Amino acid sequence: MTSVLRLENIHKSFADEGGRRHQVLAGVDLHVMQGEIVWLRGESGSGKSTILNISGLLSTPDAGRVWINGHDRTKASPRAAATVRSKEIGMVFQSSNLLPELTALENIVLASSRQLSREAVMQRLERFGLAAVADRKAKRLSGGQQQRVAFCRALINQPSVLLADEPSSGLDASNTEAILEAMRSGAESGCGVLVASHDEVFKHIAHRQLPMSEVLVEQV
Repeated sequence: MTSVLRLENIHKSFADEGGRRHQVLAGVDLHVMQGEIVWLRGESGSGKSTILNISGLLSTPDAGRVWINGHDRTKASPRAAATVRSKEIGMVFQSSNLLPELTALENIVLASSRQLSREAVMQRLERFGLAAVADRKAKRLSGGQQQRVAFCRALINQPSVLLADEPSSGLDASNTEAILEAMRSGAESGCGVLVASHDEVFKHIAHRQLPMSEVLVEQV
């Protein structure tokens, strides 16, 4: 299998209001292979989101390297990082981050890096059980529907890496199962999935578990 994401000796600290720096990550190493689901397990505040933000090129580490599909993207410019995200990385957060005034379908079309027909987008929405609400504004969707749209949007460009940060938070069993199936489907198509969560439900689909207590040299 091919490595789609690799973090190498990552260090990250943040300054508090008084200017004192606090170490969040120290010497973190992890990798995700093509077609693999990796569960980054730990409680809130343990550094999981920081790891995902660095993996998604939304944050730059103080030291270490970030490799995406074998390319060192650690020092990518904001424009280059945005290009990598649009073509190679899909991201889903605890909040769906949909544009509220756009419909479910429009949110997905806007995220696509290529022109797609309505029929093609509808086929993807149908896989997520969302065909009936395709033309409903995102703000009118339930929380579970919004999160499913977010997964559909994240996978629309067939990324090689899918990053999901607490994606099951606040969802009922039916919607949680839908996002688990989305992850399985993504992995089966060759995507490497890194999900950060304290929710034990991900043990049912993860090929590997990475407890934060083992990933971190220093706890937050």
